[in-house]
Amino acid sequence: MHDSGHSRRLFLLGSALFIGGCSTAGRSSSTMLPGMVWGGDAPDPGTESDAPSTSTPSGVVARSKWAKGSPIPARMNRMRPVQRITVHHDGMSAYQSKAYNDTASRLETIRRAHLRRSPEPFGDIGYHFAIDPAGRVWQCRPLSWQGAHVRRQNSGNLGIVLLGNYDKQSVNAAQQKALVQFIQASMKQYKVPVGRVATHQEMAATACPGRSLQAFMVRARRSALA
Repeated sequence: MHDSGHSRRLFLLGSALFIGGCSTAGRSSSTMLPGMVWGGDAPDPGTESDAPSTSTPSGVVARSKWAKGSPIPARMNRMRPVQRITVHHDGMSAYQSKAYNDTASRLETIRRAHLRRSPEPFGDIGYHFAIDPAGRVWQCRPLSWQGAHVRRQNSGNLGIVLLGNYDKQSVNAAQQKALVQFIQASMKQYKVPVGRVATHQEMAATACPGRSLQAFMVRARRSALA
């Protein structure tokens, strides 16, 4: 039992060190996320009146169901009104589990890694929402706080991550349906045109969100989201 526990601790430590979120061009898909201080993002903390609602959208798994800690406000900026939407993959190992507890654990692992980043730790998990292989949508960083998911372009940018590595797996039907429906609802709620719905690689030099998810998003914007 001691050896098993020791092995698990090593695995989790390795995950925290390499958890990358989105890979950059020419690097492994398990590279670390960019730094937390995003040059070019407005430092203006905003106001409560112009921040998006902090309530959990209908049908979305609340943050309180999986996160084992609160955001750290001193490390974050207030969110400005949502003006664009960006899609990512987490860029770790391929992930196909549809078990609720497995997804909760994966999200918590990402959150802890983002909090421990060196030399610039995030104030919370970098994305606002996540979608798992079962098609469930999970609340991540509260929308009252600006995300940390696209370098220099986080202000007013709603970040959605699909759990898994879409250079190593394909986007399944449940994820496709959930992603389109959630983006459609967000576009309507925040009056975001399809021209401001992007993937990470369309905004920065990165392989994120992987070949399969990138191809799906190109198709979706021409049809379902148009």
